[in-house]
Amino acid sequence: MASADTTELSDILERLKQCGLRMTRNRQKLVEVLMESDRPLSADELRQEAGFSSTDLVTVYRNLEAFQSAGILQRIPLENGSQLFELTDLGDHYHHLICRECHKTERLEVCLGEQLSEKAKTLGYSKIAHVLEVYGICRQCSTATG
Repeated sequence: MASADTTELSDILERLKQCGLRMTRNRQKLVEVLMESDRPLSADELRQEAGFSSTDLVTVYRNLEAFQSAGILQRIPLENGSQLFELTDLGDHYHHLICRECHKTERLEVCLGEQLSEKAKTLGYSKIAHVLEVYGICRQCSTATG
């Protein structure tokens, strides 16, 4: 890892400690795999890439839940009900464009959350949250299927 990545890793590990999470070797390895990946990963992909052959998927999901509670991880729901995971900066969230075929995922640099929240408030809603993902077929998959 480059030194900039090491600083980022230490920042993430410090954030987890501040949230009361004991830093285990498995947690650190999961964070490293997420940092090194050029795309969001499923829990099973994380388990495989971390080399956790004897670790069950439930343990991986528990750690991912802890990371999300600490504000360093975002879940990306897929249309089939499964999820992908990516690291985010504290307090940030992103929306994504997701290929239905290969699950290629791209961050969208736009959020309509404020407008949606304002509309919801005018309708009498409170404690508002939103999830917005956009699904389609990427150029590569469109070309491959003709």
